[in-house]
This record gives sequence, structure tokens and C-alpha cells, in this order.
Amino acid sequence: MKGLKLATFNLWKNCGDFPRRIESIPKSLRKNQFDIICFQEDFHAKSFCSSSFLNLELDYYCISTKTRRKFRNNEYSSSNLTILSKYKINLIEEYYFTKEQESQRACQFVEAELEDENVLLINTHLCHLSSKNRVEQIKIILEKIKEFSYETTFLCGDLNALPSYEEIRLLKEFGFKDKNKEFTHKDKVIIDYIFYKMKKTPKIKSQIILKEFSEHFCLLNKFSF
Repeated sequence: MKGLKLATFNLWKNCGDFPRRIESIPKSLRKNQFDIICFQEDFHAKSFCSSSFLNLELDYYCISTKTRRKFRNNEYSSSNLTILSKYKINLIEEYYFTKEQESQRACQFVEAELEDENVLLINTHLCHLSSKNRVEQIKIILEKIKEFSYETTFLCGDLNALPSYEEIRLLKEFGFKDKNKEFTHKDKVIIDYIFYKMKKTPKIKSQIILKEFSEHFCLLNKFSF
């Protein structure tokens, strides 16, 4: 793997000026030319699907996991975890932390076939109400990672945890690192992350972009070796 442009972005389901704000994103996607982008709160309904609309521009491989399914604005919809990738991706497992559909949180474990290496890619959106619950969710993710044998692992998503929290400490104790120091949310906090664990020592350029389309900002990491 010589280089990778990896992004994570919470699309804020159908809140705000929806779907107009989603319909305004493609020009920025084209400009930034992501290799892989992980979405959280990706709204899916019969009337409109955010990632499907955005993928008309990219025409990437797509894996989507339904979460938080309920009746919104007079129709049934879900707020999905979705990965779009120019590289072939294969779903290994969808893990649901809870069974209740309306409050459901989950995690995607996906193999991405990069140019010279297959890597493990994890996309998740953790509970926003309880640090105790998030700690348990992180522990589950770390135990699941031990079942796989990849030299390179990326963990992306909206973790709903500040950098000083126990949840983040557990990830770093496991060997994960991250680069971003900028706010990822309009409330001037960091709660969205791209963590990496690998034998190589990459050069990383971290950027916050796409600030106009969600209450979250898009976090982009450019890895080079």
C-alpha cells in the first residue's frame, strides 16, 4: 500500500435542510477524490437514500448496514453505517450491540482489497448517552479484532467520546493511533475518529473538510509510505 485517502463522515440522517444539503455534496466529493469513505447516520428510505445519491457521482463499491430503524416523517427509514470504496470491499461481519431497532448501534467489519495488501476496515457509531455503554462497545470491537489476522487495521466512525475519555484510552492501549487534532463537530469537540494500527510507519496528513453539510465535519486522512 503506497497511499490511501480515507475519510469518515456522519451525514446527520434526515435532519437540517434535508435532502438539499446532501444533494449539494457531490461537487466536494469529486474535488477530494476519496479512496474510501465511511458514513454514519446515512439516511435510507424509499423516498431518498443519502449514500446511494452520493454514489451516483462516485460509482464505488458499497456496503451498507441498517441501524436505528423507525418511523420518521411519515415513512419507515434507517440511519445506516455505509462504506463506499474505489477498492473492492468484502463484508466480514455486521455486529449489532443492541437488538432494539430504534436505538440500535452496530459495527461493520470489512476487508478492503488495496493494491498490494488486504486490510481490515471497521466502521462504527457508538452510543451517545452513556460512556459505560461505549466502553463495553469498544471492548467488544477489540475482542472481535483479535479474531482476525490483518497487519493493517483502520477503525473509523462517530465514537461520541472526547479524546480524554476511557473509550479512547482503551483503543490507544490496544495499539491504535490517530492524527487529527481539529474539531470534528459544530460544538467544537472531537468525537469522530480515524484510528490506525499497522507495522508500517506512515506519513499522515489530516484534514477537516465538508463543514457545510452536517452538524459533523468530514475527517480525511491521507496516508503515504
